[in-house]
Amino acid sequence: MNIFHEIKSMISVRQVAESYGLKVNRNGMACCPFHNDKYPSMKIDSSHYYCFGCGAHGDAVGYVAEMFSLAQYDAACKIIQDFNLPIETEHKISDDEKNAYRKLVEQKQYAETVKKRFERWADETIDQLKECKHLIEEAKDLIFTKEPGTAVISNGFAYMLHQQEKIEYWLDILCMGDEADKRQLFLMDGKEVKRIAANIKRAGDEILGRNRKRVG
Repeated sequence: MNIFHEIKSMISVRQVAESYGLKVNRNGMACCPFHNDKYPSMKIDSSHYYCFGCGAHGDAVGYVAEMFSLAQYDAACKIIQDFNLPIETEHKISDDEKNAYRKLVEQKQYAETVKKRFERWADETIDQLKECKHLIEEAKDLIFTKEPGTAVISNGFAYMLHQQEKIEYWLDILCMGDEADKRQLFLMDGKEVKRIAANIKRAGDEILGRNRKRVG
């Protein structure tokens, strides 16, 4: 029996996946780590994993090979080392290699953390910008459709109009732009997006509330 079969007989895919940070629910489903998966689409059992979203599949060794960009044999050696499996290999892993593996795991986990943070920011920012766009349109409709002198026009309304083009530009990037443009927006303009969105919401709430009270 070769080392691949020995590994299969000693440890399950789920044990391996969970040990490297994957969260598997009670039904054996998890968010696939190999594509941008927001809802669990990967099925994991004792001997195999399969993603219904991207088609990734394989056994424990295949999972580790894909996760850490390793050759099959190197992935097998990593499992043997990390889980202290009593399996002899032709290649004895040195301390330097152990440290390299450890750093690789840490880098992978950090990259995954940053990725999830970015995805969460993008989803939340899209919602905020859509709300801003809606507030601007609602304020314009309220003010421009009233009789002269009925609506209250403030500096806040002028600010909203001034920022409208920028709001739509940012929405285009987040909804239809490529990943590089989205990441640049996140890294370079994230604070400005948050600040302007908050200002528009504050101005919009004030304008709409004030004019509705005046009309009412």
